[in-house]
Amino acid sequence: MVTESARMQFVYLLFCVVLTLVLAGCSGDGKDATPAQVATPMAVIKAETRDMPYWGEFVGQVNAVETVDVRARVAGFLLEKKFKEGATVAKGDLLFVIDPKPFLEDLKQAQSGLEYNEALLEKAKKDFERFQKLFDEGVVSRDEFEGYQTQTSTLKAQVRDNSAQVENSRIQLGYTKIYSPIDGVIGRVQVDVGNLVGQGENTLLATISTVDPVYVNFSVTESDYVRAMRSKEKDSARGGEVKMILADGSEYSSPGKFDMVDRAIDSRTGTLGIRVIFPNSEKMLRPGQYAKVRVLIDLVKDAVVIPARGVMDVQGMKSLYVLDGEGKVVKQPVTLGFEVQELVVVKEGLKDGDMVIVDGIPRVKAGMEIKPTVVPMTKPKGEPASMGGQTTDEKPEVKTEEKAG
Repeated sequence: MVTESARMQFVYLLFCVVLTLVLAGCSGDGKDATPAQVATPMAVIKAETRDMPYWGEFVGQVNAVETVDVRARVAGFLLEKKFKEGATVAKGDLLFVIDPKPFLEDLKQAQSGLEYNEALLEKAKKDFERFQKLFDEGVVSRDEFEGYQTQTSTLKAQVRDNSAQVENSRIQLGYTKIYSPIDGVIGRVQVDVGNLVGQGENTLLATISTVDPVYVNFSVTESDYVRAMRSKEKDSARGGEVKMILADGSEYSSPGKFDMVDRAIDSRTGTLGIRVIFPNSEKMLRPGQYAKVRVLIDLVKDAVVIPARGVMDVQGMKSLYVLDGEGKVVKQPVTLGFEVQELVVVKEGLKDGDMVIVDGIPRVKAGMEIKPTVVPMTKPKGEPASMGGQTTDEKPEVKTEEKAG
């Protein structure tokens, strides 16, 4: 029979054994208590240096080098139209004919008046010569002689007036045939044949515009103008390259060249007018047509670039996730320049060869250990996607800190 004291000793021994096992389990160094931290595999890119073009993109309008309104300069009925609307005409081509009959009659009348007064003048000259001899001989009085002298001078003036009337009548008759003043394309006729034109006004008949070459006018901001001038100072041998993008998105086949810079900046808009000239032998461009003009404003040599999608933006503060020498993620503040398609220029905070995380940013936090896999950087296609607010193309998406988690 077990006594009460023996039972108490057994319980005490059992308690000591259990306490010893528990203490033994808790006395380890903890190395095997949690699994070892493993670096996360992730793709990264290496920042590179490239020559980056800074393009300005502007909305321009095509204008003809010369545009002439063909108008009726005399009053009359429009008899003929000698061209096809929309066709190319050459300088000197006959375009319109106005009824010449009234002007022919005016010319005949002026010529008759001239001939009549010329005959009177011839007689007056002979009388003057005869009376001059008689006056010298003292046969006629001075008053009689001076009367013939005055008559001769009056008829000379009348003949000059008649000659001017004849010439004016010829000019008016010439205006009944209207010729093209320039080479170009003629538009639609504004007045049909048979209508009275030029009555009280110089009636517009048609308009002709030259088509090769053509002007393209657009405006640039003060900042772009200053940047372009500074770039020209650095590299005076390089002129600004000018391209045109047509309405269908295709690039015009021939580059343009600068023709004129306006004398002053428009104080209302803060822009400066620019005119470039493009060849147009295929007549692809027409006056009034709108197009996007791309101008190479600057070329930054050896710029550090990364894909724009790797940039985080928090209230205007730009930063990147980069890897330090131990493979850990560091949040690096940066100063950015311009963007060209998928690439952005990093002016400060990054150097060539730095490894940057551009994909999977929402899964990344500062301090993480990364096992990097370097992937190639997307190459630019050579045309701008963002030009300081001067383009209609969409910018590459800029990551925010909220997205980065």
